[in-house]
Amino acid sequence: MIATALGSMPGDDFRESVKMAADLLPELLAWPEVPARDPSSAMIGRTLGLLEQPCELSPDGWRLATRPDQAQRRAARWWSSDLDDFEELTQDHGGAVKIALAGPWTLATSIRLAPPTMTHVIADEGACRDLAQALAEAAGEIARTLVTRLGKPLIMQFDEPVIGAVLSGSLPTFSGLHRYPVPDRGVVGDSWHAIIELVRAVDGVEGVWLHSCGQGIPFDLVGKSGFTGLSLDVRYIGSSELDACGQWISDGRTLALGIARTDEVKVPSTDELTDRALQLLRPLEIEPQLLNKQVILTPACGLAGWDAASVARLLTNLREAAGLAAEYASS
Repeated sequence: MIATALGSMPGDDFRESVKMAADLLPELLAWPEVPARDPSSAMIGRTLGLLEQPCELSPDGWRLATRPDQAQRRAARWWSSDLDDFEELTQDHGGAVKIALAGPWTLATSIRLAPPTMTHVIADEGACRDLAQALAEAAGEIARTLVTRLGKPLIMQFDEPVIGAVLSGSLPTFSGLHRYPVPDRGVVGDSWHAIIELVRAVDGVEGVWLHSCGQGIPFDLVGKSGFTGLSLDVRYIGSSELDACGQWISDGRTLALGIARTDEVKVPSTDELTDRALQLLRPLEIEPQLLNKQVILTPACGLAGWDAASVARLLTNLREAAGLAAEYASS
């Protein structure tokens, strides 16, 4: 097995984060996100930097707009300069690259409609559709750019931390007095499928993952939509989820197990991480050849709130645990 990260890294220096990731993640290099740099570098802002959909950053967060504001234009400039830096610093890196964007339903719950309303895009079916289409086109375009510029296999990851809340109807409105209506599951699946279709059409893209560090991941819907990989927080894997993980592997898809908590800066030892992985892997009884091809160890979520030294120790321990867990699980 191998290990990788999921996106956000500490500090505001993109180049330093790339160097760390390249040193510690030789098999699957996760493109770093540095949200401490500015709002245009955080998950929502950086994704909007790729979209044709105009948005603006207001005191209450991102909103739809008639033209891009300075913050959205800055996000686009960060993509340009970061790609130059990434290409320079990873020329000798022989592994694949994984890059993450916010998924369509995370965008819809994080961006508000145009003023004066405080309602999020998710309340407007047409706005949801337009935003998802803009994301699909942007994802396909950045995939083509990265494959061409980097010359490496590419995995696209879409972050949907709130998908469980969206589908359970527990997402509160601005006032907190009501809940946003649950979108039709077919609409959710179609929006994902449209994005995956455009991304997978790019020669050099090896897979498209969905990542969610929350509860209530709809395994069936994720699979039917066409995702080839699923990244999740193992704290939310119960007996039913474990069965779904087994089926996911049997279907030939990649499973990324977030075995290291990220909500507290505490670095588990290699042995602790190995034990956590084995607690999940042994009941699944995965064949050794599938284990090494389809299972990856990761932190549960991003690491922006950590310090660089702790991140380095965690990624090192994860890599070591991946090798040990694969060996023990196969014996």
